[in-house]
Amino acid sequence: MMKPIAIHDLSRYRGELMGIAMLVVMLFHVGGNRHETIWLCMGRCGNVGVDMFLFLSGIGLWYSLSSRPSSREGSPVSLPWGGVRGRLSTFYRRRLLRIYPAWLLLSSLYYVPLYVEGKFTLWQTIGNVLIGWRLWSGFVDEFWFIPMILAFYLLAPFYIMLIRKYSMWRWLPVLAMVFCVLLQYWKPLNGALGHLEILFSRVPIFLLGINAGQWVKEERQLEPHAFWLLLLVFVLSFGVCINFENGLRGRFPLFMERMVYIPLTVSALLLLCKALAYLPQWGLKGLAFVGMVSLELYLVHVNFVLKYLRPYDLGYWGTMFLMTAIALLLAWIIHKLLSLLPWK
Repeated sequence: MMKPIAIHDLSRYRGELMGIAMLVVMLFHVGGNRHETIWLCMGRCGNVGVDMFLFLSGIGLWYSLSSRPSSREGSPVSLPWGGVRGRLSTFYRRRLLRIYPAWLLLSSLYYVPLYVEGKFTLWQTIGNVLIGWRLWSGFVDEFWFIPMILAFYLLAPFYIMLIRKYSMWRWLPVLAMVFCVLLQYWKPLNGALGHLEILFSRVPIFLLGINAGQWVKEERQLEPHAFWLLLLVFVLSFGVCINFENGLRGRFPLFMERMVYIPLTVSALLLLCKALAYLPQWGLKGLAFVGMVSLELYLVHVNFVLKYLRPYDLGYWGTMFLMTAIALLLAWIIHKLLSLLPWK
């Protein structure tokens, strides 16, 4: 007999799922010839790892910024702010101290040599290092995710306060999806903000993660037969993404694939929770380790490892395995060194 699907497993296996999301992103970055094998085509869909990470981050933010649910069904739950400024200050401080030291170190190691080579001006270099100016000015490099997630963290507490006071605003992710269509096809808006499509098209999944946080925290369950619906959603959405990558890239607006990532992300994470329940402890610990150093791993694996492996033409999987091994070691060393900082 099939068991109910425990939504709380998204929190129980959060570290392992973060690790899987990071490995999926790395598969995407290895790249290769899109039409060579189905594996390379599937690897191109690894961009969905970003959406998986954002959905899980949204759930985590709900835990961080919400109080224990009320025991009376239907009664509102208030944030235990005891002073909004103090709670916001604590929240922002924790997020900055987790992300910014690693970002500042590795972005400096990447952008400062480029400044010395004359590829950036001094002010561009300062902006790139401090706030990820490359993203905000319309250029997407391998560091784009960090300034985006910091911007999301900046606004997330206000969205949480909004939906806890007015529950109808939980529909905002749908409006965010409509905005992505508007951003693509309304020329004035596209001219002003079109260069940030990669950011705006990730807003819906992040907000949905925050919305799902309450269900996760309340340990709600889906009926057992929901497994087949999740499987159907996963197969259909993954099939669409494979078809997009198999020769159609460049022939459709990218936001369309990112919209398909939304059902793909939610279904994949819930199905992965079912699979992780059968994984041996050493496998869970390995994935949790990858999740623990995912920030450092993201920052180091392309610009400090992958670009030096490409000339050796090791093939798709050879490059992936060697890059992962080297980048994991570097990420762990950086993680340990930064943990020695007095404010960490």
